Amino acid sequence: MLKKAINLLTEEYSIVLATTPKHLQAVKDIRAEVFVSRLNLSSAELESKNFLINQDDKQSFIYLLQHNATKKYVGSVRLIFVNEHTPNQTIPIERDGLVKGIEQLTKYKPVCEISRLALTKTLPEHNDFSMSQLRGYLSLALMSATRINFFLYHYSKIFAMMERSLHLILKRQSVAFKPIGDAVDYYGVRFPFVITQKDLAISIEKTEESMGALTKYHLLELCKNPEPFWQFIDNNPYLERSDIHLDKISQTFKKYGENISIQQLVKETFNNPSIKA
Repeated sequence: MLKKAINLLTEEYSIVLATTPKHLQAVKDIRAEVFVSRLNLSSAELESKNFLINQDDKQSFIYLLQHNATKKYVGSVRLIFVNEHTPNQTIPIERDGLVKGIEQLTKYKPVCEISRLALTKTLPEHNDFSMSQLRGYLSLALMSATRINFFLYHYSKIFAMMERSLHLILKRQSVAFKPIGDAVDYYGVRFPFVITQKDLAISIEKTEESMGALTKYHLLELCKNPEPFWQFIDNNPYLERSDIHLDKISQTFKKYGENISIQQLVKETFNNPSIKA
């Protein structure tokens, strides 16, 4: 089953960084489809609340999930970053006052918040997986974008507002998000979580055969075709090439080969005394 799941998430679906107007329209369409029903608001109401596309998207990495056979985008997730250059110097859950004392956790920049994770309801059926299994695996694929991005841009901490169900899925993959507050009504009942750079690096090392393999696959694919990614970095006013570790990752693959273990990839990428607990 694991082999089939990895094949599903590498051969049948792809993770794509949103870099073009067409990509951003796909993100908007996915959010509209998912959140109209989830939040019981019309698309026009979501638009008026700046929920579909807003200022936070300008200081974010946004990833799409694409079904390769149909070329249809079926999911997206946003990773909002705050660094010394961004106009918004607080992540949304901090701005909205959802976690008491969070300013003590966000003082070391850059930090990141995972948000707007959305998976369409109209997924192609699969012969090997039930629809609930398929949705679970594709949700993991979207969350793997967090790991991919974490390698590329070393956040001190990553925050998320999650349902308990998603937290349990991640916990089974050794992703040690820690609760930092009580449940709140944040587009539905959500709990605030955080994971440090050190703990996420450790969790990645523990998942060689599952999410680790998936992360390594997508990083290798990115190294083979890096230009669209670098164009995104160059076009983002809040990022510099010197912030990004893609060249280092590419050099590591060249040095050790494509069969490098995820543990060695973590070691080579994060051999940095500035990692903060």
